[in-house]
Amino acid sequence: MEKEGQLKSTICRLIALSFITILYGCNTIAPVVRTNITVFYTDQYSPRGTIAVVASDVSVNNSLEWAAYKKKFEAKFADNGYIIEQDPNNARFIALVAYGIDNGETAIVSTPIYGHTGGGTTTTTGTAGNVNYTATSYTMPTYGVVGTATSSQTEYTSAIALDIVESDSMKEDSPNKVYEGRAKSTGTCSVIVEVFDEMLEAMFTDFPGENGRNRKIETPSINNC
Repeated sequence: MEKEGQLKSTICRLIALSFITILYGCNTIAPVVRTNITVFYTDQYSPRGTIAVVASDVSVNNSLEWAAYKKKFEAKFADNGYIIEQDPNNARFIALVAYGIDNGETAIVSTPIYGHTGGGTTTTTGTAGNVNYTATSYTMPTYGVVGTATSSQTEYTSAIALDIVESDSMKEDSPNKVYEGRAKSTGTCSVIVEVFDEMLEAMFTDFPGENGRNRKIETPSINNC
């Protein structure tokens, strides 16, 4: 009887350990950055020819942050058929880039708490006539949600805008835009530099993408948020 009880106790512990392992594994899935990509372009658009990358906001053109982002854009354009030109006056196209992150919105988040909900070994004692007895029963233990915990979480929205125009038309009142791309991502990271690479990767996935459609792309992420 004692050995049977020990065996059942061991089984319970193993099942509980397996359940905890499953929960722990679910919480350690590699993080991803989820980005919404929307693009529009003309029917004649084709990623070819010379292109110069400049910031839409002229005030950042001399910043080291923009210099780093510019190189990343140039590498993506080169991988997708363009020839990079540093002087906008000598390029057929100009890529105008804007980027930014908001101040965030805070919300209350509920998180389920998992635990033991029933089953296992049950011991019952009593008296039948003049005889005292002890009975032990065992049912498969069950686990599930036993409560919730609440916490506040702030989410930030990062955005990248990319417009490609014909350089000659920039001298006119209405520049001829041939491509318009928008990337937006919302998450707990409060600095755009930690999600910029993932958003850029999403923006250039299957470039130029399906005209007039929105795509949701998940990109594996390693960040310091």
